This record gives sequence, C-alpha cells and structure tokens, in this order.
Amino acid sequence: MEVSELSYVYQFLGWILEGIDWVVFHTLGIHNVGICIILFTFIVYLIMFPLNAKQQKSARLMTKINPEILAIQEKYKGKKDNESMMRQQAETQEIYNKYGVSPFGGCLPLIISMPIIFALYGVIREVTKYAPSLEGATGFLGLDLSKTPTEYASTTKWAYLIPVLAVVFQFLNSQILQAKNKNDKGKKNTQQDSMQQSMKMMNYFMPLMSGFFALSFSMGIGLYWIAASIFRIGQTLIINHQVDKISLDELIEKNKDKAAKKANKRKKMNEQMEMYAKQRTSSIKTAANYQNKAATDEKDVKKPSYTTNTNYEKGSIGSYAHMLDGDREKDK
Repeated sequence: MEVSELSYVYQFLGWILEGIDWVVFHTLGIHNVGICIILFTFIVYLIMFPLNAKQQKSARLMTKINPEILAIQEKYKGKKDNESMMRQQAETQEIYNKYGVSPFGGCLPLIISMPIIFALYGVIREVTKYAPSLEGATGFLGLDLSKTPTEYASTTKWAYLIPVLAVVFQFLNSQILQAKNKNDKGKKNTQQDSMQQSMKMMNYFMPLMSGFFALSFSMGIGLYWIAASIFRIGQTLIINHQVDKISLDELIEKNKDKAAKKANKRKKMNEQMEMYAKQRTSSIKTAANYQNKAATDEKDVKKPSYTTNTNYEKGSIGSYAHMLDGDREKDK
C-alpha cells in the first residue's frame, strides 16, 4: 500500500477519533487521546463481537463434536489412497456443517485487528495532522501517549508499565480462552490436537508480540492493546457462558436448513462439474472422429481411379488400353 493510500486510512481513522473526542468533550468537558483510544477500542470490539463469538463458539464446540470426528478418523485409519482421503475429508466437513462449526476461523480477528493497530500508530504519531482537535491532548495518567516508553527511560520507569500490562492482559486473555478446552477430557482427534499445538504456540507468541509493539511504538498503541485484551476477556467469559448452555440437538436443529442448503449447493456444483467433464470428453471424441474422417476423405480424393463407364468397341485400340488400366488397378 502506497503512502498516499495510507494517508487516506489515517485520515479516516482521524475523523473517527475526532468524532469520539467531540462526544467526550461535550460529556466530560475535556480533550484526551487516552480516553478516545479506549472508547475507540470498545467500539471496534463491539463491531467485531459477532465474528469473535462465532470463532470462539467454533473452538468450544470442536471439543463437543470430537467423538464423531474420531469415529470418522478410525473408519479411514490406515487408508492413504486419494479416494479414501477425499471421502474422509468430505464426511468430516459434513460434521462441521451439521453443527455450524468452522475449525479455521481463529486467526481472522487478528488479521482484522492488525491493520487497525498500524493505522492507529500513524494517527497518534501525527495527531495534529489527522486529528487536530486532539492537539496537545496526548497526556494520559502523566504520560505522553505519542512517545515510546524508552523515551521516558531517563525520567521515569512508569512508562514501562504499559508494555508489561500489555503482555500480562494478553496472556490472561489467551489462558481464559483456552481454559475450557483444556478441561475437556477424552481422546483428541488428529486435527484438534494439531490445532491445540498451534494455539499453544500462539498463547506465548501473542503476549510477546504485544509487549514488543507496546515497547517499540507510541504508548497509545500499548494502551489500545491493553484495552483490547480487557474487552476480549469480557467477551470470552460471556461467550463461554452462552456456549455451555447450548445442547447439540438444538444446534443440529438450528443448522439443519443451513447445512441442507450447503449440501445442495455442493451437489449442484459436483453435477455441473461432471456434466462439463462429459461434454469436454464428448467434444474431444467428436474432434478426433472429425479429424480421422477428414484424413480418410483426403486419402480417397488423392487416390487415382482407373475405372470408367465408357463402352469401347470390341477389338478397338481403346478396349485394349482399358484392359491395361484394369490390370493396373488389380495390381494396386
């Protein structure tokens, strides 16, 4: 993305922060970047709540449907041919569709939030350019949010509290998110075990990354990360409480129509692909037959003919010549 394009993103985010600042000023009578960042974070995660809820619900329900996934894996155990592997994948996907579960949506909230972090960094770095109403209002709890913690190293160590809190709250959020899944007993399927290994790595990587960002960038980014972790912890507790009340029978009934529509859609796509394959095969055969016929016709055209319907008088020179033509034809 070019600098000019990024400036449009910064400008748009600056308008949002100025709008929040207008509400804060008319409510509290102050201009403050810190308060605006916290409110902005709340709005972002309120908008992302349905997406986070779907991702978290899928992660929790994966543990409940684990016996069915294990049964499919046991059914195709040791079968490595393409047909068996495709059938196993199709049957596993049918289970996911039946319960409305998506096993690969865990990284989507992170993918969405990362551009917001970098855009927010650009706005805070040049707050007078993109959010003029917040000029001179970057102070929060005695710290200038437009500066990095290392810039306060010579004056106060309190600035390092922001990256520390960013790491702590991100780690707590990861632990709470995985706590329910760890409490689920029983054998784990191959895919679930692989996913949990990946999530375990993310549980340590994300806190370290948040600490790095909070230490390297302006402290406004650290404040955003802290607020985001706190809001995610609240969302996690609420969603887990709701998911625990869901019975699998209710979930199947709820997703029955949706699963049927997806199955019909896949069936139509398969039928269309089979029809296209048949048409393609038929076209190839027709083209081959046409080429063979054309080659045969061309050969017949080039082949000389020594037969004639002309009647010659017996004993004439023409009759003798015609007899020689017949002999040449027989020799061929």
